[in-house]
Amino acid sequence: MSADSSDQLFYFEKVALIGAGLIGGSIALALREQKLVRQINCYDLNHEACRVAVECGAADLFSLTATEAVRDADLIIIAIPVLKTVELIREILPAVKRGALITDVGSTKGAIMAAVEQMLPAFIHYIGGHPMAGSEESGISGADPALLENAIYVLTPGPDTPKPLVDQLSQMISKTGAEPIIIDPLNHDRVVALVSHLPHLAAASLVQSVTDAGEKELIDTLAAGGFRDSTRIALGNPEVWRDICISNRWALLAALKGFRKNLDTVEKILTEQDGDAIHEYLLRAREYRSSIPHRGRGILPEIYELIVLVRDTPGAIGKLTGLLGEAEINIDAIEIIHVRELSGGSIRLGFRDRESRLKALDLLQNNGYPTHIRE
Repeated sequence: MSADSSDQLFYFEKVALIGAGLIGGSIALALREQKLVRQINCYDLNHEACRVAVECGAADLFSLTATEAVRDADLIIIAIPVLKTVELIREILPAVKRGALITDVGSTKGAIMAAVEQMLPAFIHYIGGHPMAGSEESGISGADPALLENAIYVLTPGPDTPKPLVDQLSQMISKTGAEPIIIDPLNHDRVVALVSHLPHLAAASLVQSVTDAGEKELIDTLAAGGFRDSTRIALGNPEVWRDICISNRWALLAALKGFRKNLDTVEKILTEQDGDAIHEYLLRAREYRSSIPHRGRGILPEIYELIVLVRDTPGAIGKLTGLLGEAEINIDAIEIIHVRELSGGSIRLGFRDRESRLKALDLLQNNGYPTHIRE
């Protein structure tokens, strides 16, 4: 870190943001909000996105070319579709100064790291990054520093990356509210194929199956609650997800093979009308799903949960959170876990400690909210 004349400490003096979109913009806003860097210069193919980035405070200025943006930068954050990352690094490399650190935010790491390590000189460093955060929003207009709060932020440094540089980046990420963890790039790709990339393709396939069935008017009427909840991630940016699927195709193909095996099992027990087998299959899935904490155990602190039933009325969620806020009870996590069309739904609230959860439970029940503790 360095200090200016007012003794303000910065993790990096000059930062270049390549890609002024949802993730890049959210990271930049968080860095600026926490005063972690002195200056951010952004570049995007869409110059209007750069103008908005400066206007909303995500950047101090913008450049008309990527090479201009990275000149003299101490940290370069590449936030563009993964298939374009290696090409972009090759383009900017002649303008990158000695000692600079390059990182990216792509959802796959193995192929990028293998290519980048081949081209980088010893005096320029690269640490792969993957903030596991997102939104159905896209573009700089959807950027929000809160997107990083409590999010896992994977770092995949190479074997020769200086440890002080890894520590510097990791500490800066922590200050944004995210939780950095260091993972081998190939292991990262294998796991995210299972828990992120496969679910996205499964959701898209489910939507396609319904689309192919016809009866659109009736389906649209009945496709509420469960269908909308389970297919929400199919709303993601197709260009981004196209590149993710292609760049991580081998791990994703292995995950699809396992998924197909399970579908074959379901088809078999349905064909045989084996009620006991269906019950056991669903029970195992339910038990495993219920055992997954909202935050990674051993990585982030345990969350103490409440489930609250709310009516479908204007401002219902605002009234709920306002009631807790007035009592100075802090909510550490909130999630709509089930929506019942026309009548309301269930909301999961997370608290940092048992005492806060019990205070919230008493307050909500005393105000007529059906509420129960989720262990």
